[in-house]
Amino acid sequence: MKWLKNFLKKIMLQNLSNRLFWDVDPTLLDWDRDIHLIITRVFERGTLEEVRAVIRKYGWTKIVSAAKNIKSLNILAANFIARMSGTPITEFQCYNTRQLREQHWIY
Repeated sequence: MKWLKNFLKKIMLQNLSNRLFWDVDPTLLDWDRDIHLIITRVFERGTLEEVRAVIRKYGWTKIVSAAKNIKSLNILAANFIARMSGTPITEFQCYNTRQLREQHWIY
C-alpha cells in the first residue's frame, strides 16, 4: 500500500509545474508536511489549473486554516482565498502584519 500512496502523490504533484518549486526538489515534497510552501507558491504564482488541483487536494477548509498562518503570503493571494472561501481578510496574518508596516510609497 505504501507504493500506492507514493504513486498517487507523484501523480498529484505532476499537476504542479516545476517552475513553482525551482529551489526545492519536487520529488521530496510532501503534501501534508509542506502545505504552507505549496499553498504559497501555487496561489501566488500558479496557473488556474494548478490552483484547481490544490483545491481538489486540500479543500477550502484546510487551505484557509493553513493560509491564515502564513505571514509572507501575498495580499492578492490572501484576498483571493478569503473571497472564495467567505473568510474575512482580517483573519489572515499576512493582512494584519502588512497593516502594521509603515509604507513610504503608495502603489
